[in-house]
Amino acid sequence: MSDELIIKKEALAFYQRKITNSSKNEAIEDFHEIKRRLYDFYAPESKALFLDTIAEKIVLDLDDHRRVAHGGQPGKNCAHEDKQSKLLFYINQELGELPLIAHQRVMSNPKQLRDKIFVSYSHSDNEFLLDIQRHFKPFFKQLELWDDSKILPGQKWKEEIRKAIECTKVAILLVSTDFFGSEFIATDELPPLLKAAEENGAVILSVILKPCLFEDFPELNQFQALNSPSRPIAKMDTIEREETFVNLVRQTKRILNGI
Repeated sequence: MSDELIIKKEALAFYQRKITNSSKNEAIEDFHEIKRRLYDFYAPESKALFLDTIAEKIVLDLDDHRRVAHGGQPGKNCAHEDKQSKLLFYINQELGELPLIAHQRVMSNPKQLRDKIFVSYSHSDNEFLLDIQRHFKPFFKQLELWDDSKILPGQKWKEEIRKAIECTKVAILLVSTDFFGSEFIATDELPPLLKAAEENGAVILSVILKPCLFEDFPELNQFQALNSPSRPIAKMDTIEREETFVNLVRQTKRILNGI
């Protein structure tokens, strides 16, 4: 049995024993229980895999709960959902301090080559896109960064976006209230990107641009964000902002290189 499989089995057993059957009222109490369990794993990568497995299980259980209790929709004023969503938020904060773990499954369709970077963003946040492009520019001979500014006049823009998503290995999501409020992103970009992450080995990297309710979107916050929602890019000074974008490029290159 591989080390990875051992850690995943340990995480699921712990979740069933300590979280599913928890009698604690507050999510932070369950999180402290998880933190104590992390002391059993020495390597940061092992800790990250343990947390990542639990986060994935929480998302699946939330989906099941909504189907059974709320007709597949988020429950209003549901104490169970509120607690689990908060627990997921705490886990993702902790993951932010650990090495990036891409828990998405390996590519299930080897004929579908994924080697591009897709940036999903609201046009209201174009200034941040320009910063992202500036940091990736020195590496344009090594990689392809795609956003909708690549669409040429006369091209069918929806078709071009669809083709770009089909080749995406790393999806960079520039998250803000405007991002969550975009109907096109919600209906045409996120579903295929999330499906690619689930089934074809794409990796989701969220960058929190401005204060927003990131924790209220479990389909996204199950993936590790590059920065904490409490520390969005807009709150950073110039040096911290530059360091964050440098880290984004570094993480993206590592994923493309299979590291």
